[in-house]
Amino acid sequence: MGADIGTRLAHDRRGSRGYGPVPRLDRRHARIVLLALAGLAMALGARALLAPNRFPVRSVRIIGHLGRIPQPQLVAAVQPFLDRNFYTLPLDAVSTAVARVPWVGSVRVERRFPRALVIYVGRLRLAARWARGGWVDTSGGHAHLQGYKPPAGLPVFQGPAGRESEMWTRYGQLQALLKPAGLVITALDLSHRGTWRVLLQGGPQLVLGHNACARLTRFLTVFPQLAARRSAMRQVDLRYTNGFAVGWKTGSGDKK
Repeated sequence: MGADIGTRLAHDRRGSRGYGPVPRLDRRHARIVLLALAGLAMALGARALLAPNRFPVRSVRIIGHLGRIPQPQLVAAVQPFLDRNFYTLPLDAVSTAVARVPWVGSVRVERRFPRALVIYVGRLRLAARWARGGWVDTSGGHAHLQGYKPPAGLPVFQGPAGRESEMWTRYGQLQALLKPAGLVITALDLSHRGTWRVLLQGGPQLVLGHNACARLTRFLTVFPQLAARRSAMRQVDLRYTNGFAVGWKTGSGDKK
């Protein structure tokens, strides 16, 4: 029994001497571990940085000619965003809120580090009165201004909802053609079928149809011959292929 026990102890001692130190990680495994730790640190840092209640906006600067823009409403539009995280603040949402303020025409919002917002505001410039209510601005947008007395000289637009920008563009094209002849548009109408009608200051009304600019150009080539009788004209229909029809205020009609 003693010999057996001694033999086992000897074997145990030799076995214990055979164990080497715990093997170290090779370079590849070490790199993976370091990358994982770095990624975890970055994720935790980003989470802390982007938390909704961290790093609120410190200051707001508004640049532009405010004119009629009501400053209290402008401040109220920006106020809800001041407690938001500066780095995750949706600038398009700020722009949309500011654009709803009366008399605001254009908006551009920028971040300025460390934690400031710069808001560029352009004053609304009215281009025409919308017949169904409201106004068309010089960017072709539709504006609603309560209790506002319109300035003199603005044309009146009437057309399908959503076509304000197209009408403003077409107005500019037609007025540019009419200006050399001393003619001014006071009203522009667009039907649901795409027919354009122009009412000139002092008359008459021009029915242009679809190819508005081409037909108006054709009419202006013969207008000097008709100018003397302009005051008697009620309507000129330019939708004919090779001519136009004149409706006279007396009820008689000529076709050219």
